[in-house]
This record gives sequence, C-alpha cells and structure tokens, in this order.
Amino acid sequence: MKGISPLIATVLLIAFTVATAGLLSSWLMSFTKTSSETVTQQSTTQLVCSYGGIGLSSLKYSNNRMNGTIENTQTISLGNITVQIIYTNQSTITSKLCLVGSVANSCDVANISISPRESVSFSIPASSAYQTIRVYTNCSNVYDSAASSDVS
Repeated sequence: MKGISPLIATVLLIAFTVATAGLLSSWLMSFTKTSSETVTQQSTTQLVCSYGGIGLSSLKYSNNRMNGTIENTQTISLGNITVQIIYTNQSTITSKLCLVGSVANSCDVANISISPRESVSFSIPASSAYQTIRVYTNCSNVYDSAASSDVS
C-alpha cells in the first residue's frame, strides 16, 4: 500500500492549522470584545456610584412598624431603595420600597428614585426584636446602617 505523498500531507497539515487558527482567532476576538465591554460597563457604574451617598435618620418603632427617613446625601440620583431589618436571632426581613402617597411602603418591586439632597419617609412592618436597620440602593457601594440604639 502506498501512503499520501509528503507534499499533499504538508498542504493538508498547513490547511488544517490555518483553519484552526481562524476559528480560534474569531472566538478570541469575540471573547475579548465582550470582556472589555463588561469591564467598561462595571467601571463606569462604579465611577458614577462613587458620587452617591445615602443616610437613615429619624428612626422610630411603633405599632409593629419601623418608620424613618432616607436621604440622598450626595450628587447622583439613587434608585431601587431597599430596607433590610436584621433581628437579634440573625434572621432578616428585606423590604423593597415604593411610594404610596407621600410615604414609602413595602412592595414587590422597588420603584423609588431619590434625587440628590432629596429625602423620603418610609414605614415598613417589623417586630420589636430588631438589631440593625440597613438601606441599600442600586449602587452596591452606597448603603447605610443604623443600630437598634439609634431607634427611638
């Protein structure tokens, strides 16, 4: 039996290498583009959020409800406002806030946006065994906490 000639074997080997390199190059370019877009988006979000700040104040507990004020203390609008209450047994209750009249209440989807230097009052259900109250925003690095000693 005869094998293939060395010339044909060389041409086939080069063609296979070029085809593989083309496929790999196409995938690598797509992967690089997607990765750089993701990094750009995340860094832009972090940069914008570095101008954010939020504060909890006027916290009061009465009639099985936690009441207080959330203030945007910095220069960008903040959204997706969520209040979390951590209890002494380490269980938590998370309440997404939406406006009902002029007061933010617990709801299924957070829809409040707080402009710079604006504040909003909230009232959410809570039990008396609370330990910490936290408020979160759409910016992961913009949040505030208050201990039970800060509640009147």
